[in-house]
Amino acid sequence: MISRLPNRQELVAGVVINEVSITPLGGEKATDISNSILSIAYFENILEPSISVELEVFSSASLFNELPIRGGEKVEFEIVVKDSKKPFTLKGDDALYVYKVSDLRSDKTNETFTLHLITRDYLTNETSRCLKKYNKTSIDSHVKDILQNTLQTPKDISDIETTANAYTFIGNNKKPFHTLQWLGPKGVTGNHGVSPKPKDVKVKGTKIGEAKGTGGFLFYENKDGYHFKSIESLVSPTNSGKSSADSKNILSYTFGGAIEEHKSPLEIIKFFWDKNIDIRKSLRVGMYSNITWIYDRNTDQVNVYKYDLNKETKGGASLGKKGMDTPAELFGSSPSRVLTRVSDHGTLEVGLANKSEPQESGRDEADMAKSFSRYNLLFTQALNILVPCNTNLKVGDIIECNFPQRRSTDAGKASEFDPETSGLYLIRELRHSFVPNQNTTSLKLMRDSYGLYGPDN
Repeated sequence: MISRLPNRQELVAGVVINEVSITPLGGEKATDISNSILSIAYFENILEPSISVELEVFSSASLFNELPIRGGEKVEFEIVVKDSKKPFTLKGDDALYVYKVSDLRSDKTNETFTLHLITRDYLTNETSRCLKKYNKTSIDSHVKDILQNTLQTPKDISDIETTANAYTFIGNNKKPFHTLQWLGPKGVTGNHGVSPKPKDVKVKGTKIGEAKGTGGFLFYENKDGYHFKSIESLVSPTNSGKSSADSKNILSYTFGGAIEEHKSPLEIIKFFWDKNIDIRKSLRVGMYSNITWIYDRNTDQVNVYKYDLNKETKGGASLGKKGMDTPAELFGSSPSRVLTRVSDHGTLEVGLANKSEPQESGRDEADMAKSFSRYNLLFTQALNILVPCNTNLKVGDIIECNFPQRRSTDAGKASEFDPETSGLYLIRELRHSFVPNQNTTSLKLMRDSYGLYGPDN
């Protein structure tokens, strides 16, 4: 008989663990182990294709052998958090599976161990491969094809953003998640779309032009399902997609020192800066301005594309205030990196019936220049904060953080928010921790600019 901790739900203030059930391999009946749970840690990451969970389990009997637990067991959750809109559940298609057991310790009276859980799709990904040639169509169509037909996921894939460019490629026996993340930098968005052929200047057989638009997509999973989103849409406070709320619904967190009982759930308990600007590194990767040299195998022509990040993002979406002095404005006219590549005419697309010349794969001529510039800009600032547990938060959401600006006043109190560090941030990583009397959400935030308000305010 499995022993349980008495009154487990009462030990967790503000949280009721209604169910943590585990179904053994080959078993038809699930066993509820909610009274044996010491802690639950739930993880999301905007750079990862899957969510994960860690369960710390305590038992006065040998739960590990009585169930038994050998890997691959199905685990379902239902947790009710105070002030949450709805119960936090992972059931049915959203259930997780045991892939690892660690820290197993036992004696005559009890045992403890940690269960590491992952999604079913992550396990399926290890046994699936992209084998075929993917014909020339929009990259978002390839993303849906791989999720539906190769990974065969039952989860929601409605939040797949349309790309401005089409692309053809061969799967090369790669795993689905690897391929989906590999397609991200090749996606192009922005008002200008795909860069036009250079027509500006011709110097000794070389045409020089400007790369237009922005690029860079991210593929990730959060509680709502899978997402394939451009950075431009992710940093837009008015984005109506599932990955971000409308600006009027953005949660606003404020730091006011040590949190006290019964204070606002939108209080920042503590914070620290993980990363800030590094101009030297930014210049080395060509973040602000770069040049791409492309040898066209079909015309024996060299095309040169100059990319100016500040110019192409001007007037676009951002999390901070536009018009502030930035390194991009200073270094935008001075390319700090040179990229080279050869066109892929005829490697994947043969000549069409009405065109005898070999065709290209569809890659934007300067997709790498656009993508890594936008990626690096987004990851310029990184902020870690700890807040009261809020299971409504997800990676890809935008929140507002307010940090008081200290001044020499008679009262000695903050008189206003810091105009540089306060403002909108994008959730990059998330951890919900359900621990007795300390239920918190840890957030790693990032943003692409400084200031309290974005360009629409």
